[in-house]
Amino acid sequence: MSWFKTILLTLFLSSVWAATCVYGGVSGWFLKPIAETGNTEQFIANSQALIANKHANIAYVLIENGQVFFQDYSKSKDEITANTLFPVASLSKFITAYGVMTLAEQQQIRLDRAINEQLTGWQLPESEFDNQTVSLAHLLSHTAGLGDGLGFADIELNETVPSLLESLNKPLSSTGVREIKVTKPVGDFQYSGGGYLMLELLVEEKTNQRFATWMADNVFKPVNMTDASYDVLTELDNIAPAYDKSGQVAGHFQYASAAATGLLASSHDLIVLVQALTSPQTGQLSPQMISTMREPLAISLGAPIWGLGTMLYAPTASGDFVFGHDGANEPAINSTLRINPDNNDAIIVLSSGGEHIASKLGYEWTLWQTGYPDFLAFDVALQSAFIPCLLGLGIILIGMLVVRFKKAK
Repeated sequence: MSWFKTILLTLFLSSVWAATCVYGGVSGWFLKPIAETGNTEQFIANSQALIANKHANIAYVLIENGQVFFQDYSKSKDEITANTLFPVASLSKFITAYGVMTLAEQQQIRLDRAINEQLTGWQLPESEFDNQTVSLAHLLSHTAGLGDGLGFADIELNETVPSLLESLNKPLSSTGVREIKVTKPVGDFQYSGGGYLMLELLVEEKTNQRFATWMADNVFKPVNMTDASYDVLTELDNIAPAYDKSGQVAGHFQYASAAATGLLASSHDLIVLVQALTSPQTGQLSPQMISTMREPLAISLGAPIWGLGTMLYAPTASGDFVFGHDGANEPAINSTLRINPDNNDAIIVLSSGGEHIASKLGYEWTLWQTGYPDFLAFDVALQSAFIPCLLGLGIILIGMLVVRFKKAK
């Protein structure tokens, strides 16, 4: 074998191995769950060790087959109970989506119809892309091509929150973007809080009620979410005090979009929501509509990541998806709700203080339930493949050199 052929073969084998490692990384081959499959007690012990000594308010719940199996309310900061309210940040979008799907089931709105045909008080501005094709389904799944990047800016509690129309016309973005319009081809995934501003207005127009009022009467009440509210913080009591990442006292903020990031909820609220999503009762969203929410609409790097208002964290054994939503805001707010529809197991974590406590526990739970890392932890998955990839490449290189020199003799 000539040196030229040896080099070509080495490059080919190295490329195949590198691609295998990338696939293996995102498939969880090199990641080890913190507990054996099915060993809930071990998962509880090891997950609690991960958050021990965290200076934060934490509500942590595990559900098995639709029923609460474990609850822990951290007392490292304040007295937290099942009814303590936490700001849940973008997890708000998941509950908003539940409300939008309720209106769709009542045939008051159509998921496949253009939003500009269903809204009267505001319209998507013209752009180089065809905004007439943007439907409710696109808004729910972040595939409308909206380039607002919202991320809503923090508003102090003593400041006035802009009206819904003011926010649509000139949003207060945490990224500096001041316009909501289509900036990418419709169908491409691009996370957008602005789309949920539009959905909030749609709910108000179709129901002739304030968004917060309609959600309270038509979502929270039927589901028995007795603590939850989309009203502003200053009008509510029993809210978990806020802390920053280091555990220092911090202030709460308010936001211009209730639908996108303004919900306050307790662990009790999210427990009964999980039960309504896994075993729906009369007056709640139907099993067919809940299943529709999990149909993949947004794709990233070849993997389904979003349905109708829900993240699709990882595939399950049946071919379904672990679904739900995470949320994060300043100063150190983090939340996660994730459900495995194969067994109706779920995890709920609400936290204030520390650094991404809820999402980290959600990642560990998803890996333990499915063997796959969730798409939010793509960087962790790739890092897990780095050392195996290097070792394999080294073996290929050494092996090819040995073969080459043996042939030369």
